[in-house]
Amino acid sequence: MSQSKPETDGDPPKRLRDFLVLTSGGVAVLALLFLTGAIGLVEWITGAVVMTAGALAFYVGSAPASQKIRTAEVLDPPERKISASEDTAIESFIAALPLPALLVSPEGQLSSVNGHARSLFRLEATTASPPAALLRQPDLLAALDRVAADGANERVEFSQHGDAEVWMAHVRPGPETRSVLAVFEDLTAVRRAEKARADFLANASHELRTPLTAIGGFIETMRGPAKDDKEAWDGFLEIMAQQTERMKRLVADLLSLSRIEFSEHRAPSTQIEFVDLARTTSFGLKPIAEEAGIKLHFDAPDHVIHAIADDDEIAQVIQNLASNAIKYARRGGEVQILVGSATTMADAAIACSRQSEEAKRSVLLQPYAASGAPALWVRVTDDGAGISEEHLPRLGERFYRVDESRGGKIEGTGLGLAIVKHIMARHRGGLAVESLEGHGTAFGVWMPRLKTDANT
Repeated sequence: MSQSKPETDGDPPKRLRDFLVLTSGGVAVLALLFLTGAIGLVEWITGAVVMTAGALAFYVGSAPASQKIRTAEVLDPPERKISASEDTAIESFIAALPLPALLVSPEGQLSSVNGHARSLFRLEATTASPPAALLRQPDLLAALDRVAADGANERVEFSQHGDAEVWMAHVRPGPETRSVLAVFEDLTAVRRAEKARADFLANASHELRTPLTAIGGFIETMRGPAKDDKEAWDGFLEIMAQQTERMKRLVADLLSLSRIEFSEHRAPSTQIEFVDLARTTSFGLKPIAEEAGIKLHFDAPDHVIHAIADDDEIAQVIQNLASNAIKYARRGGEVQILVGSATTMADAAIACSRQSEEAKRSVLLQPYAASGAPALWVRVTDDGAGISEEHLPRLGERFYRVDESRGGKIEGTGLGLAIVKHIMARHRGGLAVESLEGHGTAFGVWMPRLKTDANT
């Protein structure tokens, strides 16, 4: 036969019973006094409130000590402290993160900073200082202070190393009270892509608006003041035809660039014989060169050079580079198209873009292929005025042209080199330029080739 457990003063049923007895008894006494006229309504209500509060105080005060402690912890939780083993685990976790990350201690010190964050903020390996002394980012520092104070998550975007990089800080409460964990996400590529897209649309709209405005103006003139001046119409129609051709070239280049960008992530899969393709493409440019009074020279090795490539795109690379060279070569000068093979990609880069010690040079596209892979190269040179050094790094940008510095007389869409750059990126190749003012410019491209018995 089981025995019932005796109630103690701290048992909830007995405490609740005492609370109800005290409350009901006190209220009953006050009601009797009110009915007999000894007290008024206001006194009765005041006494009832006082009696109920006293009973409630007795109920809470009679709780066991352990229950009081638990209640106090709920209302005012103690500060969270971590052990030495937990601290080591947190250090290892932050160090293993693939993104820059840091931890600010409850005392406001940088207690843990991984290698990526040290590189981002250029911190010393032994750094142990307040964030304000090292980070130099007011918005980030303010976010760290707010999260330490109120424990709410925040995100802050800031620029680093001037405006060269854009980062997003994800700031969260850390493992200890008032500690803060910050993880940093690189948004540079995203912001650059957004800017490039906006610039592309603005430039494309401008390039199309110019010929359309010209054509519209001549149509209006032919309908109005020159309506009966048939002799002037021939000149107007010639200019309109030129502007129409300009728009056609621009639209063709835009479509070509869009197509190449769409397929840039897919490597080509067709094997081609590179020398024959380069020779055929170069010979097709001879009429253009002759019309401009330029001598076009092609030179390539006798052996075959095989590569995995898209033949139409490679032909477009040679056409764009050679067409630019013909435009900028001096009247009666020469444009050279040279093709060769090299044992490694590094050797190919030297052969096609580092042939003049005095020339200034810039690598417009670093190749994705390994530097030790067998390679082929193409070098296209002109003997024109050359390009000043400050323009070289921007030559692969869309719509960027330097002909304004040469009088602005050379026509073009400003997309030719951008197309070359994207094609070479798809073929895991590189693009570079070297130029010596007053002596001409050379563009070089290089890419992997197949290793065959004929050209090893």
